[in-house]
Amino acid sequence: MKLVGDTNIIFSLFKKDSFTNDFIKEHNIKLFSPDWLSKELDKHSEIICSKSNIPIELFKEAKKHVLKLVSIKDPSKKFLSKSSKLISDKKDTPFLALALELDIPIWSNDPHFQELSVKESTKVFTTNELVEYLE
Repeated sequence: MKLVGDTNIIFSLFKKDSFTNDFIKEHNIKLFSPDWLSKELDKHSEIICSKSNIPIELFKEAKKHVLKLVSIKDPSKKFLSKSSKLISDKKDTPFLALALELDIPIWSNDPHFQELSVKESTKVFTTNELVEYLE
């Protein structure tokens, strides 16, 4: 299954024994994210390390490992323009744009994704919904 993973889903991949890591391997999930993700990971490196019990000195190595699990693709301007009109949280525009362009669902626990007016054309799974759907 292919999914656009939002930032928090990707953050959870830093913890090697996380549910998310096990779940994507068990269900052969391929995650996609816009290039913007890399900057967000760097911006929040201290929080990620703290929550994942990773020494800050090992962040770059851990980031390389996580980015091997995620296909990075920037959405086209056409889909960025379309998605910016559909989502209230503008920082998530690239994630929605990528989902629309690739025609794949989004995996996010953020409530604003659940409010999308395009839900009928872009499925948004929370973690609980995805677990139910795949099991």
